[in-house]
Amino acid sequence: MGGVYALPPTPFDASGRFDEELMRANVQRLCEAGVDAIVTTGSVGEFHTIRWEDHKKLIEVLVDAVTGKTKAIPGCSGVNTEEAIMKVKYAQDCGADAVMNVSPYYVNLTENELCGYWRDLADACPDIGLIVYNNPHTAQLHTVETFKELAKIPSMCGSKEITTIKLQLEIMRHTDLTPMTATELDYYVPTMKLGAKGIFSMSASMFPRFIVSIYKACKEGKWEEAMRMQHKLRDVWDFLDGLAFGKPYGPIPRFKCYVNAFGVLNCGIPRKPFIPVPQDIQAKYREELKAKFPELFEA
Repeated sequence: MGGVYALPPTPFDASGRFDEELMRANVQRLCEAGVDAIVTTGSVGEFHTIRWEDHKKLIEVLVDAVTGKTKAIPGCSGVNTEEAIMKVKYAQDCGADAVMNVSPYYVNLTENELCGYWRDLADACPDIGLIVYNNPHTAQLHTVETFKELAKIPSMCGSKEITTIKLQLEIMRHTDLTPMTATELDYYVPTMKLGAKGIFSMSASMFPRFIVSIYKACKEGKWEEAMRMQHKLRDVWDFLDGLAFGKPYGPIPRFKCYVNAFGVLNCGIPRKPFIPVPQDIQAKYREELKAKFPELFEA
């Protein structure tokens, strides 16, 4: 693991079906921008709303569309072990490089059950990498003690961290796994300076070349330049979240609106129960962003 791992939304059409054509175009644009992996069907990828028949097609399209230019990493989370194995095995058979899963959610597991879940996945699907989506807001927190056990699994790669810098450092200190933060607005450059190998980035769906340029600045040791870009990244999101006309809509519909407004990707609308941001409001976002941050427009 390492580099910029882009987290694109899943494109759905007006009927709520997966839009294969948009997905292929989005993957191509992200590859052209130089991202190192494309990670689908996490939270903003709506693994929780997509039909399995469409999810299978998404995995097929992702693996086919990257054409070896970057890593293909679908999210294959399940509410129980059997469901997760079914999804991960499909991704493995399609040729995906890895999967990124939250642990079974809704009911907390004991430590033995949590580690057993990952061992069962690895035993059933030994030919694909496993990445922990360590998001205590939606699933169970994986502690450093958990990761010490998971590091014994040969196919365990690392984690996407919605946690603290302290936990990420502890994982790096005590295991050979690769934790990478997704708290990019605050932790992107600081974690890179402390030894992280990359970033999971929602913003890479909005302005991927800018996110890649931050990574390159970090790798070249240009820390002042990298921090200036880090601050601009925060400014963009503060500006977006402060616009009043988007406040009636939820975070996932708003994120899809932000992505569509920048125009690098086209991610359609969210599936129900989410309510999409109307086209006229998306146009307002684009107008405001072009006036405020014209240098970030890549489309």
